[in-house]
Amino acid sequence: MTKGRTGNSKFLKAYNETGILDLIRMKQAVSRAELSKETGLSPTAIGAIVSSLMEKEYIHEIGTGESSGGRKPVLLELKPGSWYSVGLDIEVDTVQYVLMDITGQVLHEGSVPLRVNTPEMTVMASEACVRQMMRKFSIRKERLLGVGISVPGIVDSKSRRVVLAPNIGWEDADPAGMLESEIGLPVYIENEAMASAICENWIGSCQTAGNFVCLNIRSGIGAGIFTGGMPYRGTSGSAGEVGHLVVDENGPRCGCGNRGCLETLASTGSIVEKARRLARKGLVSNLKKVENFDGITLEDIADAARAGDAAVISLLEDAARYIGIALSYIINTLNPSRIVLGKDFTVYGDLVLDTLRKIIDARALKRPASNVEIVISQLGERASTLGAAIIPLKKLFGR
Repeated sequence: MTKGRTGNSKFLKAYNETGILDLIRMKQAVSRAELSKETGLSPTAIGAIVSSLMEKEYIHEIGTGESSGGRKPVLLELKPGSWYSVGLDIEVDTVQYVLMDITGQVLHEGSVPLRVNTPEMTVMASEACVRQMMRKFSIRKERLLGVGISVPGIVDSKSRRVVLAPNIGWEDADPAGMLESEIGLPVYIENEAMASAICENWIGSCQTAGNFVCLNIRSGIGAGIFTGGMPYRGTSGSAGEVGHLVVDENGPRCGCGNRGCLETLASTGSIVEKARRLARKGLVSNLKKVENFDGITLEDIADAARAGDAAVISLLEDAARYIGIALSYIINTLNPSRIVLGKDFTVYGDLVLDTLRKIIDARALKRPASNVEIVISQLGERASTLGAAIIPLKKLFGR
């Protein structure tokens, strides 16, 4: 594990500790002998590293495993409830939050409303969430590894600033720096689609996928991209802004200035607004039960489609066709092995997945299209919040 590394013994010790800790995470229950065999480090070196990790309470012993002759080996695993991280997902009118321990177990989650979504008000709400969870679970400050923030916008990974988040009205904002100053702990910030991709890679359906894309559909549409097992953000952090792929040149005007961007035709807002217009005209029979057409939700629309309403089914299939066109561009360009569709797509995705697949098969190049698996996220709308909480954990494990 130290091969090719130079430097002082303190660096090598920290490097080895990180690697061993990550190996224990992946193996889940492993003996000292197995760690020595896996890494090539001597039993003495492994013993010293394990002792250090146990002293810091990152790991603990959990009993014995099967013997291959001689004494039964003592097994090691990450110690639950010892170290923690917090994830925050900033949305248009809410902050979603989650408390996670070192093992990835979710201990607490919820949301708080935002009456006014400015960076300052959001940081105040976020600080309150963090402190409330620390009090509720009696977590000492030194046991909190950090806080991850997920935002629906372009994030400069070097400066940590939010360059632009049009759906929440932010531009050149520094919520990570502001929150870090308030709580005195490391704060990390990530685009929400990339946070979802990090989550899928860490605990979701892409743990063994090196090249995959997570497409999140809500007020906007964005993609988190992994290539070669690593996040791909582009030169300035704007990689994955697929909501501004033009899928209909004669489509409606987008806020970016173009016409027919994917967001204008397949975002949750566009789907809901079209359904409300149909309902006002009396063209959607299964939505007539809704007293206030302005209150129609995506869940109402999905329910109407499942009840067999032809107009609503057609509306959702239209959105799926546009998503399929955009995914065809992505498949031809990136050649991923898997595409995970998340956020609000999980509400109605099962109704239109076949339509989406047909568009991809018709429009994308045959070979990359045949090699890609299209799946609906099993983590749903929680993925970006969980991904935000995973970011401080990844730092601990050297990822």
